[in-house]
Amino acid sequence: MFLIDKHNIGLVIREARKKARLKQYELAEMAGFTEKHLCRIENGKYLPKLEHFLMLVSILHLTLDDFGLNVEENKISKDKQYLVNKIITAGEDRLKLYHDMLDYTDKIIEVSKTKNI
Repeated sequence: MFLIDKHNIGLVIREARKKARLKQYELAEMAGFTEKHLCRIENGKYLPKLEHFLMLVSILHLTLDDFGLNVEENKISKDKQYLVNKIITAGEDRLKLYHDMLDYTDKIIEVSKTKNI
């Protein structure tokens, strides 16, 4: 288990924004919220909502490693990492579709097991 450090999250986002040569108002507009909200996130006053965090991570091309959360330590396969990234960056419409696809796939696998296919 790890603690979420809103100051670290804000710092990483600020540095990535600056590296991308984006102004706060530009990134906020791209992410769909106000410049004031982004300012508070970058200054560690607010912990972003998950949807805002995922949007910022996607726009700035950040990874868990950038936040000090090393995925390699958990020995996640490349396929699993690909799926996790796909889900993390998906919009709500695609997320529902991915959920349904996985459920149907699990059902097909279970049926094939019972019928020895």
